[in-house]
Amino acid sequence: MANRNKPLPAQVRTAQLADAALARHLNWQKWPTARQLAYLFSADAATDIATRTEPHSVLAALHRHCVATRSTNEQWRIRHFLSQLAPCRTALLHRPELVPALAHIGLHFASRVRELNAWQPPSKNAFYQLASLLRHLFDQYGDVPAWVLGGWGSDPDRHAGLDLTRLALHLGRGQAIRRFDGWPVALTKRQEHALRQAPAGCTFQEAYRYAQLAERDATEWLGVVLDSRLGREAIGPDDGLWLAVLDLFRAEPDVDPWQFGPVCDWIHFRRRVGSPAEPAQPGFSLRGRSLASLLAHTARWHRTLGKISRNPQYMKLLESTWPGLPVPDFAGGEGGWVQVRQLRDYPALLEEGQRMHHCVASYVYMCQRGRGGIFSLTFNGARMLTLQLTPARQLVQVRGRYNRRASPEEQRWVQQWLAEARLTVSAYAWEN
Repeated sequence: MANRNKPLPAQVRTAQLADAALARHLNWQKWPTARQLAYLFSADAATDIATRTEPHSVLAALHRHCVATRSTNEQWRIRHFLSQLAPCRTALLHRPELVPALAHIGLHFASRVRELNAWQPPSKNAFYQLASLLRHLFDQYGDVPAWVLGGWGSDPDRHAGLDLTRLALHLGRGQAIRRFDGWPVALTKRQEHALRQAPAGCTFQEAYRYAQLAERDATEWLGVVLDSRLGREAIGPDDGLWLAVLDLFRAEPDVDPWQFGPVCDWIHFRRRVGSPAEPAQPGFSLRGRSLASLLAHTARWHRTLGKISRNPQYMKLLESTWPGLPVPDFAGGEGGWVQVRQLRDYPALLEEGQRMHHCVASYVYMCQRGRGGIFSLTFNGARMLTLQLTPARQLVQVRGRYNRRASPEEQRWVQQWLAEARLTVSAYAWEN
């Protein structure tokens, strides 16, 4: 019988089927470590990964952050680190969202203060493992603040130009924060001490606000401040004005501290937005103004917000729309009687503010620039809560009519929406 007519051996057929399956799907996690890294940094990987893997897979993320955007020297350094990390029993290589941080560890691996083979994962949680690994490799004295390590590998533009990766290396060698050449603002010694004591879970901006308050012996105002423009806006020249407003509130302990945010909103409106009757006043100051007058102006503004005579500038504002954040709306309950809807035009913001008697309409420029999104929670069409999300998909404000707090039932529906849309919530969101 000719060889071409003989049936293939079972082993050969099995191997052919395995090769065909591999051609359809890269089952790279079952490969030996050496083969995984050799493939990841090979010339053929780019085409294969682009056509045969999901864009959000671990393999695609590794190639995007460790290979495609790196020079030959950077690739070598990252590969050297990954080859030492792979034998460790860690979940870090299974989480695509952690790949940028791993790439930056590889870039700075030569600056480590301890060897990787002496590290043991402290738990099964990949995020805890990352924090532990960073401290092991780069924190010589164990005193680098958590908010610094939490920003490892992130874009400096998200932190007022501060490179938290370089700052972590700087502090890990026992240097002072004030001696870091990339720090965006001047610091006092007391502020530096407070920055090191900022609560766990803070971002850079939240830690800096905590330091500003600590210098005033006012850390109990942290929740109020983070819920206001002072907490949400980037660090800049307006900080002094908002802190001066805070000092007025601290001098009047009988005034509801949660009015601080609305008063700042009114001042921002007077300085940056204005109205046909009262144009914007960029030089607005607190000189000669009392807290009582500020509260009165804020209350009057809330009652009249949006009730402005027509003029070209205001008509243009009425026609403004924006794409909004990429967050889905929500419908819950039998027949969808609970709704969460994103507001994507200025008339919608005006109506929300007028019905709810708060100043959400002043957030129009924030929405237009993509710096946040406003959502409305309704029960059977009745407005119940106004919600604010950041571009990082975090809920930071929850306000009902006249800025009241959310009820337990409202909180339950908001939490369901957060879970379905995979959103996070600030620790201070429910306190407004």
